[in-house]
Amino acid sequence: MDTESLLRESQVARRLGVSMPTLRSWRCRGIGPNFVKMGAGKKAPVRYSASDIEMFVNQCRQVPPVRAAREN
Repeated sequence: MDTESLLRESQVARRLGVSMPTLRSWRCRGIGPNFVKMGAGKKAPVRYSASDIEMFVNQCRQVPPVRAAREN
């Protein structure tokens, strides 16, 4: 993994259209995108890879129920 291309929390929050507290809450609850912790302890910086963000967005994709019923 190329650490130069890792995204900061603020970049990811902006990209996903959520606040940084929301992103942090997701991380603590285990429901957000995968992340990389750059060290130990609460103050260690957190980074995200672009591919993990893309995977998270794809996992959140929903098919509207009406369209799903028509396609089945």
